[in-house]
Amino acid sequence: FPALDEMLRWFAARQVRNRATLGGNLGSASPIGDLLPVLLALDATVHCQGPRGNRALPIDSYFQGYRRTARAEDELITAVTLPRDPARRDAACKVAKRQSDDISIVVAAYALAFDAAHRVSHARLAYGGVAATPMRATATEAFLLGKVLDASVIAACVGRLQAEFTPISDHRASADYRRQLCGTLFAR
Repeated sequence: FPALDEMLRWFAARQVRNRATLGGNLGSASPIGDLLPVLLALDATVHCQGPRGNRALPIDSYFQGYRRTARAEDELITAVTLPRDPARRDAACKVAKRQSDDISIVVAAYALAFDAAHRVSHARLAYGGVAATPMRATATEAFLLGKVLDASVIAACVGRLQAEFTPISDHRASADYRRQLCGTLFAR
């Protein structure tokens, strides 16, 4: 999982990495959690267990709102599974004032697959830091399907991605800068 491998390189400081858990990152449901867009792009499943038994929650319906999830109060996250797809190509990137040991401005994660004619057959474009929850760019994903990823399609995606989210401005970055990053990170 290259996107996961890439993001883990930049994930927090060593002290945090030695104590933190993937379940804690998921449980906090932070809109700027570094791993959450990666899990969205890779179509993860979150496994929870509680007094009523076990549940498998698809990641795309896991985030319910700002710091709210589909996990019940009396459930624990017990595992996260990722489907393997050798045809999928994935990548992730993080933009922060300092690349590691800093809160993200924007996190982007991408998972694409192509058919024999080099047309996009699967697209997941996920972002953190641009909405109240980590989110996929579903309209841009739909636009990509069936297209060859050439310069004109990439340019169209840049514009679509910049329009797809409505981030806020805060002390880390302006909303306009975050929108710009949504497109330029994909183009990169």
